[in-house]
Amino acid sequence: MQTLKQYSCVAVAFSGGVDSTLLLYGACEALGKERVFVLRGVSELVSKRESTAAAALLRELDISSKQILEIRLYPLTWPEFVANSPERCYFCKKRMHQTFQRSLNVSGDPVLLDGSNVDDLRSHRPGSRAIQEFGIKTPMLDAGLNKEDIRSLAKSFHLSNHDKASNSCLATRLLEETEIKSKLLSIVEECEDFLLERGFSGCRVKPSGLDVVLELSGNDAVLLTRSPERVVIIHFFKSMGFLRVLLDLKLRS
Repeated sequence: MQTLKQYSCVAVAFSGGVDSTLLLYGACEALGKERVFVLRGVSELVSKRESTAAAALLRELDISSKQILEIRLYPLTWPEFVANSPERCYFCKKRMHQTFQRSLNVSGDPVLLDGSNVDDLRSHRPGSRAIQEFGIKTPMLDAGLNKEDIRSLAKSFHLSNHDKASNSCLATRLLEETEIKSKLLSIVEECEDFLLERGFSGCRVKPSGLDVVLELSGNDAVLLTRSPERVVIIHFFKSMGFLRVLLDLKLRS
């Protein structure tokens, strides 16, 4: 994080995941908290559970409310995003960072930082293109850090979310070309909350017509082998209007 010292003031795009948390911690250590702003995008794409957890992390890191900019975003009014094409994440990141940069002009024009890492280059991530187009700095990517490095560093700095399961916005649960609607996002959130409350810490719920596909982590899969759990889960998803509950056999890491 020594490279962060070249900046007089920075703003960290903060989601509450381990990547952005480590970046925020490093920026505060390098520059002092008074020279670090936190940008939080608030929208229907982020579950209430994730939003609450992110706010708790900022309190844990003792970030002053004066340094936190909560920015309301309205992605369901963006036609190119709602269409849910393969470029959905590009359109979202582009709009989001345009809004972030307008907000930063009010606060002393700090340098905007993103928590991208080397592993982000190993899969198709249209959102990364928007980050490059806006010239947003990616210190952890520049330092060659991968996800494993980041988790190890976060643990060494005693960051409480060092082992938090990777997550993404609720819209990523919907099949491409399925129009992104508030009702669908709410269903996904309710279903994932149900599984999280039952100990499925790395689950994702993906509606597919009248079917629902569950993506699980290794530990989740062990839980699912318990017959009573399966019965309760099937009953719940049927109560949500789904006819079949399917399992994606490719487990999440």
